[in-house]
Amino acid sequence: MKIMKITNLTAKALTLSFVTSSLLVGASIPSSSDIQREVQPPKDLPKKVTPLVEVGGVQKYAPVMQDDKSGKTIFVKSFKITGAIHMSESKLQSLIGSYMDKELTFAQLQEVASIITKEYRANGYFVARAYIPIQSMQDGVVEIAIIEGNYGKFILENNSHVRTPIVQAMLDDVKSANIVSTNTLERAMLIINDTPGAKVTAADVKPRQEVGTSDFAITTETKPWYDGYILGDNYGSRYTGENRLMVGVNLNSLAGLGDKLSLSGLMSSERDLKNGRIAYSVPLMANGLRAEVGYSKTDYSLAQEYKSLDAYGTSNTLDATLSYPIIRTRLETLRVSSTLAIKSLNDKQAGVTTSDKDAKSINLALSYTKEQKLFGLDSQINSGVSYTYGDLKFIDAASKIADAAGANTQGNYSKVNGYVGISTLLPQELTLQTNLQAQKALGGKNLDGSEDMSIGGSNGVKLFPDSEHSAENALLWSIELTRALPTINNYSHKFGLFYDVGYASMQDDSKDPTFQNRTLQDVGVSYYASYKSLFAKAQVATAIGSEEVTSEPKYSTRVLVQGGVSF
Repeated sequence: MKIMKITNLTAKALTLSFVTSSLLVGASIPSSSDIQREVQPPKDLPKKVTPLVEVGGVQKYAPVMQDDKSGKTIFVKSFKITGAIHMSESKLQSLIGSYMDKELTFAQLQEVASIITKEYRANGYFVARAYIPIQSMQDGVVEIAIIEGNYGKFILENNSHVRTPIVQAMLDDVKSANIVSTNTLERAMLIINDTPGAKVTAADVKPRQEVGTSDFAITTETKPWYDGYILGDNYGSRYTGENRLMVGVNLNSLAGLGDKLSLSGLMSSERDLKNGRIAYSVPLMANGLRAEVGYSKTDYSLAQEYKSLDAYGTSNTLDATLSYPIIRTRLETLRVSSTLAIKSLNDKQAGVTTSDKDAKSINLALSYTKEQKLFGLDSQINSGVSYTYGDLKFIDAASKIADAAGANTQGNYSKVNGYVGISTLLPQELTLQTNLQAQKALGGKNLDGSEDMSIGGSNGVKLFPDSEHSAENALLWSIELTRALPTINNYSHKFGLFYDVGYASMQDDSKDPTFQNRTLQDVGVSYYASYKSLFAKAQVATAIGSEEVTSEPKYSTRVLVQGGVSF
């Protein structure tokens, strides 16, 4: 009886596979695994960046003292530097080497101290100073003492939505560095600015009587209780609805903890695709460590050529994330995060389950952003790398048998992902944006569709749909040159030219002889516009190369449009 039951299940799976594969030659039936890629949060939305305030009360570097013309000199054989902890003494000595073995006036000695002070200030130690202490100056050795500067008290005037002890702790946390520097103070202020409901609006140095320490007066104000966006686009699939509406709302610091409640939703125009997500995040420690838990649900049903199948499905995802800023300054951010996710994916046709599976995964990620000069041009680098390890389990026997006979994705799996994006400001109001993304499956294991990388869609080769081509191993490169056009009464806009190319291959193609490695390409024009809180963009992509659209009825040109409002 058991053998007969398994045989019937296998026959059912093979029959469904034969029927569905005949609908569109070369295309696979979209499933909940594929739909996961269609409900990702929108990228490149306008962001309200809280500016970092300048620190007031800082004594600027003093110019070199002039010679008093007294003519008095002493012979200086060498310098002895004391108090240098956070900078190399050998480096400081190299800066003043030209003053050794010479007769120097007092003014010239002050000049030497000023050189060291200037070097400290140039490296971000903005209250540090070097001076010539009272000394006997025996054997031609002159001591230069350095006060690097330590934190005293943070005097906080908190007018934000976040409770005062929480904001105070974020400031006091940087005292562990035991030195006043641009990097440590910027870190504290940016962590506050990153916290929902609070922003730093003033920061001033307050000298205190204790030598070598400085107090800081910090003022914080509120940020809005809520923020979010409403947008529409035509980025969707032909089979779940091309036209989509998305809404996202963040409720900031409702409990006064610097917490955030996030709600978002997506719906296609024909209601064939619906997605909702709720998440709650809260700071765990004053050093910037945050935690977030979230839950999302997606429902879909297939239309157009697949409508006769009565195909539909549901996916549920529960996730928890920890994130921590290793580096957080005005020009550089390095963040580490870890996400644990539990997914359930279910697909049916005419009420019959065609796939029912659960997946558990853990993801470790590093993201890095830096503003710097590249070839003398202002640039911003965004990059990241992540490692994912997971386990996929089929719940129903028919799906398990079909998978074992095909791609064999069940069981443990792992992969690595990486990306690098560079935005460079060029002369003549031009900006060059390049992006490189890659994914590699590990251990010779094929991945479930929800873990594959797609090289089509609005974030890939734009001519092709999201469902056009995806696989375990993929490489995607995009380049776009934009030119800013004259602003008209707060209406900002720019025009661009872009090129995309992507390649994807199956990890173990012996499991699916019908799979073909493909290289997709397109070229096109773009237009971006914004007016106050309104934003829009349009892209027209045209095919180049021999590859054609196979997942939908063929076309050679695609127009993508997105518009919305942020608040």
